[in-house]
Amino acid sequence: MTILSSLAAFPDSFWQKITWTTSDGVQLVGLYHPARRSRAYTWIFLHGLGSSKEEWEPFARQLAPLGMGAFLYDARGHHESNRLANGQTISYKDWRNAGPGTPWDAMPADLTSAVQVLRKRYGVPEKRIGVGGASLGANVALVYASEHRRVPAVVLLSAGLEYAGINIVQPWLHLVSRPVFAAASPEDSHANATLRFLLQQRPDIPGRSAEGRGAQHGVNMFKDPAFARKLLDWMKSLQR
Repeated sequence: MTILSSLAAFPDSFWQKITWTTSDGVQLVGLYHPARRSRAYTWIFLHGLGSSKEEWEPFARQLAPLGMGAFLYDARGHHESNRLANGQTISYKDWRNAGPGTPWDAMPADLTSAVQVLRKRYGVPEKRIGVGGASLGANVALVYASEHRRVPAVVLLSAGLEYAGINIVQPWLHLVSRPVFAAASPEDSHANATLRFLLQQRPDIPGRSAEGRGAQHGVNMFKDPAFARKLLDWMKSLQR
């Protein structure tokens, strides 16, 4: 991984815009707001299939008054993360296959590279970097957390047993116990069934489960202010 620039300020001064290159040559683009309290977590939030980092932006802004940091980035092949170091453009719409060896399969490693950007450039300790995601991003976050014991906490919004070939059954079963906030809406059938499965399989995992309204999926659950408050309250409880 090579960090390309530090980066010019995002037009909105709340965020720093960051660009870096993964080990396989994908240029990833993210937005970073540092934590303002010692020992506060910095949260990396991952978006869903076909979306962008901006889907998390309104919620991430709510972390700043609590002293927590946020790092959002576009998944490879999405929005601004659509180019290789050699200038070739890439798009998830062209990826017809899923599973091992495909671009989808590289997404947990991309999250590893994002953590390293925070650690090496900004000095954020790994044990202070929480990870979370919505839909596909939730699956990626869970796979990453299952492989990295220093992740302190995980947020899963509308995770699915499998999205784009990223299956979470074994990662969940082998996850070292740590706080997890997992949520799905009652009429979002696949995500809701996945939530029930997760809770049944690992009752030892500390944390909290919650429901959105109707069929709300991923960050759409934030349309209910009460849901957003539940997640924020849980995140605050981790800082005590």
